[in-house]
Amino acid sequence: MTEKWAGKVAVITGTSAGIGAALFKDFANAGIITIGLARRAEKVEDLIKELGGDVKAYAYKCDVSSPESVTETFKAIEEKFGVVHILVNNAGVGRSTSIFDESPEAFRKMNEILDTNVRGLAHCSREAFRLMKKSDDYGMIININSVIGHQLPFTGFSMSMYGASKYAVTALTETMRQEMLIQENSKIRMSSVSPGYVNTEFVVAAGFVPDSTTVLEGFPYLVGDDVSKAVMYLLSTPYNVNVTELTIRPVGEKF
Repeated sequence: MTEKWAGKVAVITGTSAGIGAALFKDFANAGIITIGLARRAEKVEDLIKELGGDVKAYAYKCDVSSPESVTETFKAIEEKFGVVHILVNNAGVGRSTSIFDESPEAFRKMNEILDTNVRGLAHCSREAFRLMKKSDDYGMIININSVIGHQLPFTGFSMSMYGASKYAVTALTETMRQEMLIQENSKIRMSSVSPGYVNTEFVVAAGFVPDSTTVLEGFPYLVGDDVSKAVMYLLSTPYNVNVTELTIRPVGEKF
């Protein structure tokens, strides 16, 4: 049951749309003090207005690809809330380009992917872990990964550094779990959620396809709420249970 997290402090990255927005709403409605980080913080403010009522939900402007932005944001969170109990690393980007593209623009796009999906995830985890230890309470870090972080399908177009970044998330999740063991920390758990195709603005925003209908025609998909419910399941597990990897796919998905 997720009731045990009511009144605890959660930070969710990338909450302006899609999976992050669904997570933000589900966490807040569960009575969790929910902090949404996003470059488009005004979108999170709109979600707070939609929630209404007595939910404890907050929006912070943060670019997880910037170490300085992450450090400053978590410092502000510490000043206001003191500690953190849950972190969901949801922020992620994709960029349409080729590994063999020799242009400076292609190199810039590949670095954008790594800065957000890998380095940003590590920076946020480091800051959140520090505040979880400070709480001396149970905590959880959940990384929103992808099935592409375990097996790269042939799509007919290059996903550039995106697939590699998700493989890195798989490795980082286990690396952080092991580091917690080395530090003899038994109260904080590490999990990764790997969805199949999710119908959000991500694929179009990344430039992989011109519009969502190109991908969705005859192709099964999940929605953000499906992924959020999977995260809520992880929160419902007993403190002595660590589901390190949860893979969810739409029925009929072939890759």
